[in-house]
Amino acid sequence: MDKTYLKNAAIVSVFDYKDFEKIHLADVLTGSVIEDETLRFRAFQQIVTSKIVTRHIKGEKSEVITHSGSCYVIDDNPEFFELTLAEFVVMRTGAYSPKRIIEMRDILKQLNKNQH
Repeated sequence: MDKTYLKNAAIVSVFDYKDFEKIHLADVLTGSVIEDETLRFRAFQQIVTSKIVTRHIKGEKSEVITHSGSCYVIDDNPEFFELTLAEFVVMRTGAYSPKRIIEMRDILKQLNKNQH
């Protein structure tokens, strides 16, 4: 199976709310491409995968298989983030990192706090 190798990888848990209840929708992988045997991505491209199906730890690396059947190789110490569905949509369309999305969330919270 051809693989895509990522650096600065993060696993993002996407949540939504229904009737004030937090609902887990999916975990996805994001990171910067350093090598791509599938020839789908260019080097240094920031990507967001489809839903993670499995993660296998192999030494200091992990292989992540997604819903679309793709295989990604990451260092075994990815960052973990939680985003709302709306934040995830912004991250995916704007190619923002999850860390940047959380920074923007905090800025908006501070602005709203200062207006009240």
